[in-house]
Amino acid sequence: MNHKAFCTQLICTILIAFLSGFAYGQSHHTITFTGNANDFNDAEKIYGGNDVDYYVTYDDTYMYFGAFRVNGSFFGSYDHFTIYLDTDPKSDLTTGNGSTIGLNWDSQTPTMPFNADHRIAIRHNALGESFHHKFTGATWDDQTSGSTSNFNQYTTSTALEIRIPLANIDAPKGLYFSMYMSYNGGFFATNDINYPISVSGSTFSGYFGGIGLTVSGCNPVTHQNQPIEDVLVNANPVANTAYAYIDIDDGNYSVTGDISLASGGTGYIAAGSSLTIDGDFNNAGHFELQSSSISYASFIPTTISGTIHYKRHVNGNSILGDVNAIGNNDLVSAPVIGQYFGDFADANTNLLSNPSDATEKAFAPFDKNTGDYENYNTVTNALTTIEAGVGYRAATNDTNTLTFSGTVQTETVPIDIINSGPAYAAWNLIGNPYASYLKVHDFLQYEVASGVRNIDLFEPTTAAIYGYDGDATGTGSSGYTVLNLANTNASTTIAPGQGFLVSAKTSTVAIHDILFTPDMRTSGMADDFIAGREGNPLTNLELELSTNSKTFATNFYFNENAMLGLDPGYDAAFYGSIPDFALYSHLVQESEGMPFLLQTLGLTDYENTTIPLGIHASQGELLTIRISENNLPSTVSVYLDDTVANTSTLITNSNFIFTPVTNLSGTGRFYLRFENTTLSTVDTTKNPINIYHNPGKKTIVVTGVLKAPTNAVIYDINGRKVSSIVLESNSESQSIDVSKFSSGLYMIQLIDAVQIKTKKLVIH
Repeated sequence: MNHKAFCTQLICTILIAFLSGFAYGQSHHTITFTGNANDFNDAEKIYGGNDVDYYVTYDDTYMYFGAFRVNGSFFGSYDHFTIYLDTDPKSDLTTGNGSTIGLNWDSQTPTMPFNADHRIAIRHNALGESFHHKFTGATWDDQTSGSTSNFNQYTTSTALEIRIPLANIDAPKGLYFSMYMSYNGGFFATNDINYPISVSGSTFSGYFGGIGLTVSGCNPVTHQNQPIEDVLVNANPVANTAYAYIDIDDGNYSVTGDISLASGGTGYIAAGSSLTIDGDFNNAGHFELQSSSISYASFIPTTISGTIHYKRHVNGNSILGDVNAIGNNDLVSAPVIGQYFGDFADANTNLLSNPSDATEKAFAPFDKNTGDYENYNTVTNALTTIEAGVGYRAATNDTNTLTFSGTVQTETVPIDIINSGPAYAAWNLIGNPYASYLKVHDFLQYEVASGVRNIDLFEPTTAAIYGYDGDATGTGSSGYTVLNLANTNASTTIAPGQGFLVSAKTSTVAIHDILFTPDMRTSGMADDFIAGREGNPLTNLELELSTNSKTFATNFYFNENAMLGLDPGYDAAFYGSIPDFALYSHLVQESEGMPFLLQTLGLTDYENTTIPLGIHASQGELLTIRISENNLPSTVSVYLDDTVANTSTLITNSNFIFTPVTNLSGTGRFYLRFENTTLSTVDTTKNPINIYHNPGKKTIVVTGVLKAPTNAVIYDINGRKVSSIVLESNSESQSIDVSKFSSGLYMIQLIDAVQIKTKKLVIH
């Protein structure tokens, strides 16, 4: 054999980090041994000198190594191709299991810069032998006993190739390794100028490495002297550390400082977990965020380089023509930037397609002119960028995830919302542009200009976020969950990749851009509007209308920033038309006939207030009206007044059940009335007197038996007495005509010889 320049000794040490069983089927290059250097790719080559070239690559099951003689040189029968592996690498190279002192072989005992756990060697002789030793804490124990130890090799006088099962080397998440040629006189093939590693005697310094193994794009020979930590599993990262494998799946973790995912490494954040990096994240591997139908991963770096993949849950369907059906789709936004629709469609074979035209996909922006959606086409829209902060309607064919791939957004994102178009002029479909949850309160109240908040750019009657909840009967909001300043607080969030509708106000002001900012990002656990509002410590009452198969709810909130009239940002009307089955309210004051899904009143307006209700339902249906959520003070009684049946039902204690004999539509029949019993000196347990306004008949109604002669005195808002009437004793219900009263707030007092009952009423 040809041994040249033995006095120049150099060793190649390579670090590889990998994840077995990677979901995408990791494989850089699967090798079929033929004894030819062409078995490998040129990118996998390391020049060794002395007419020897080394190669290394991997797939999801094996590592492959090769050494080839070139230029007419040959291997001798006792030339050994040796590989040392550290299967639990650390940033501090000599920590972890293993030993820096190798096995004495060919009269040499190598000293390595890392703690090695395994030693593999092959040689070309009559047997084509391979050897496997493992460091067990004190010694290098023979794992082979002269057999092949489940390794596969191909040996000739010019080729030494070996395939190492990852399972045979502890199935590590990452590893360092070195490889070299030796014979009984020492080392050779270590003196090429491309090796940046030096050797003194049998001590080797430096190494190639700092990489992991993913499906492609990882070259094991191009990374040099880059230490990594083998795994980061459910722990706070260490600043300025590179990891071969990151798995966050049981909570929220953070770090102050920069971290990296090594080239070819793999990282995951599971649904409901988060990773916050107050620094830079350098991603040279495959980094994946996951979600389910009820929970989403959050990733919050200050800055980032490299591509991430967000697997975003999207509702499913089987026929493109049915994509408009409630519950068969989602409103989504891209949690990354820089992706073309054509690439997105290619990567997501479960994106719903038109059976008649496979190029048409269920992925569509909102058309303000029609209120509908125009599906993208993989031909026409192949180079259309999926824009940050823009919402899209999407559907899958399997109710699974769609993978968005691109750069994580870490900057402020402006979105121009406009009021134009004949049908849905005010409405704009936008979305959370970040790979994390978004704080609703911060978004609504962010000041885009002096004295102007995001929410101030919305149409006053619909100043809210309208999130599709996938419910055909609209439990909460006609298929939409409504979020505004009334029913949100600091803990309320919007899921990553979530699209939603907002309405732009008609204005001559030159401010049209709402702003998303990185400070709005947060971790979270919530769904994508499907289950509705998160629990908030707010003063509210939810009223529900139901049949055996349908439910519809409307909400009332009490807030110090609201009044009885329109309160932009606290009241919210319908998106689109009122459905055939619905429950809603009109404003107590200044009502213009607008139906509201969510109405907010003053903080103490539950003391004496009557609210007009609207119901849409079919005749002959057994209907139930009940309080489905209530955190008003225990002293507040809630009544449902029916002006047709002339009844008043205390629905804080029981449901109101009835069957209409005609179709119900609009307001005028039903009223929701609040009464705070602590304001009266009347003992209501012994003498339950109720007072309420019946706007349909333009009367004030007094129910309950009066035991003594009683005067009813009515005062206007300025305290002036405008009416006085003597009420009948022993009458269960009597009315006071107020048809000539102007609309406004009045106070009525019932006065007898021993007590006074006072009530505020709004007459309209």
